Amino acid sequence: MKKIFFLSALLACVMFACKSTTTSADANPDERVPENRVIYEVFVRNFSPEGNFKGVEAQVPRLKELGVDVVWLMPIYKLGDVGHWGDYSSPYAIKDYTKVDPDNGTEEELRDLITAIHDAGMEVWFDWVGNHTSMDNVWVESHPEFYTHNEDGSFVHPFGGAWRDVYELDRDNEAMQDEMVRCMQYWVDNFDIDGFRCDYASGPSPELWRKASERVLKDGKRVAWLAEDSSIPSLVSKGYFDINYAWDFQEHSLKGFAKNPDVDSLRAACLEISTRGIVGNESKEDFGDVNPYEGHSRLIYLINHDVVQDQGGTEDIVYGQYAKPLTVLYFTVYGTPLLYNGQEIGYHSGGRVPISMKTPIDWSNPDPEMSALIKNLIKLKHTQPALRTGKQGGTLTNLTTDADADVYAYRRTLDDENVVVMINFASEPRTFTVAGGLPEGVYTDALSGNEANFSETATFTLPALESAVFVKK
Repeated sequence: MKKIFFLSALLACVMFACKSTTTSADANPDERVPENRVIYEVFVRNFSPEGNFKGVEAQVPRLKELGVDVVWLMPIYKLGDVGHWGDYSSPYAIKDYTKVDPDNGTEEELRDLITAIHDAGMEVWFDWVGNHTSMDNVWVESHPEFYTHNEDGSFVHPFGGAWRDVYELDRDNEAMQDEMVRCMQYWVDNFDIDGFRCDYASGPSPELWRKASERVLKDGKRVAWLAEDSSIPSLVSKGYFDINYAWDFQEHSLKGFAKNPDVDSLRAACLEISTRGIVGNESKEDFGDVNPYEGHSRLIYLINHDVVQDQGGTEDIVYGQYAKPLTVLYFTVYGTPLLYNGQEIGYHSGGRVPISMKTPIDWSNPDPEMSALIKNLIKLKHTQPALRTGKQGGTLTNLTTDADADVYAYRRTLDDENVVVMINFASEPRTFTVAGGLPEGVYTDALSGNEANFSETATFTLPALESAVFVKK
């Protein structure tokens, strides 16, 4: 990715084609804090040809080299055998909350995987399903009172019967809540995990999450909590969860842009989520002008297991030519970035990937540009304080250019630290100036190594669909 920048004042007509050997990202210590972590979602069944824990463990060194902070394992528990809608059971149809599914491997192999992840300096989060179980879950016979029932006494399938492979739990049954919390603690105590990603977090009672967040402890301390929800911000603002999905930001703002590339709308959505915390009307709760996510973060992503299943496939399908520029955006504009199963090599699924099938990633043909880009962006996330989110979060300022129809430029700031991002969404090069708001000094584009002396008269040129992320030299 070669970029040419022209400075029209002090450095008028001078082309910057040289590569810088040291960037500020190289010079700063790689300090890992919750405010700059990067999460990687692993679907064990599809992560390797083996489709098991050993197949994941073999790639732990690579995930460490990539810079991942958290490995989120999609459900690894014993799965149901009844009613599944594909060749395999959905990983979200749990038969036993305290047993490992044998298709994934043994308990000892799971412990080996967790040890390898911890030894590599990363955390392990398990996926938790609190709204429903498989139709043959052990509770169906031992505790039928844990479930909701129709008037005729039959078990209820969630979403008006649409989820045919699972039964809905009684969200207000306190004994069920307590037993579920006990099962969560089992994995912390016996497998040394560090946190939970909670599926469909708006389904169960908030009381379940209150109990869990207070009672599930590791060495006497709270574990991490991620909610798959964007509709109930109070789950985060009350402290039950540390972070939740920015679901609508992905579905409407990012995917919406790929379908209808309106830079003005994208610019407005990014400013809205960074200042208000909420995008559009995603919240079912009225917070007025108060940001319910103040001091917290939100999960930002292009793909996850739901996207590749429900929105057509991997990012090349969902975002087309905008996959790389939107990758730069979601790593730098706000929030906690998520990577999913092969995204870092530009894996192309060729179509939708149902989670009830086995479709192993082809690791043999990586996209070197995407791999280098994501590794660089993770490094920037770790080393540039202005890109942090949550309690130490950098603020976002949209910058105005004379090519705003195609170029989105913005500045992230934390105290005296600045990062300036420029993204050209046009299918041809754009030369432009920035109408104020640039920090003073010489900055380096961390993606290319080119330098620019920021000034009121500085002129920039970006190739088609390319980006620059400027950090202080």
